[in-house]
Amino acid sequence: MEWTEDLSVGIDTIDEYHKALISRIKELVTAIKNNFCKYIIGDAINFLERYSAACLSAEERYMQISHYPEYNKHKEQHDSFVTDIHQLKNELLNLDSSEKHASYYLSVETNRVMVDWVCNHILNANKTLGAFLRVEMIFGNNPSILDSAMHGAYFKN
Repeated sequence: MEWTEDLSVGIDTIDEYHKALISRIKELVTAIKNNFCKYIIGDAINFLERYSAACLSAEERYMQISHYPEYNKHKEQHDSFVTDIHQLKNELLNLDSSEKHASYYLSVETNRVMVDWVCNHILNANKTLGAFLRVEMIFGNNPSILDSAMHGAYFKN
């Protein structure tokens, strides 16, 4: 999976988070293909925890500040994704290293969760959110919506 402008939601901060996710997907796919996923699966899942904490909270701040009408539905999707990440983390913590292909199967499942997130959430819900936020920045009561939402945000890839 490669980053293309088709994936852009038109909000630079959110797009940067998504670019980092796409980069991790590429790394994990490479690891799976080259049979070294056991060395990076922990890092991939830890990345997902950091990514979800930073990206999803930023999106939720944007939605709250802009009074996004689809906030509850969007937040439910975030909560479901976080649950998926917690399940992956639990699987990682309980990984049986004596099982020959355990890290492979967990890597494939982690990749599926990430790709599904891109295809089902980013390309749909986030595209809609991005369009709404761009209109709010131009015509809304708070043109500095993005600056206000990002105050204090931090994400380390």
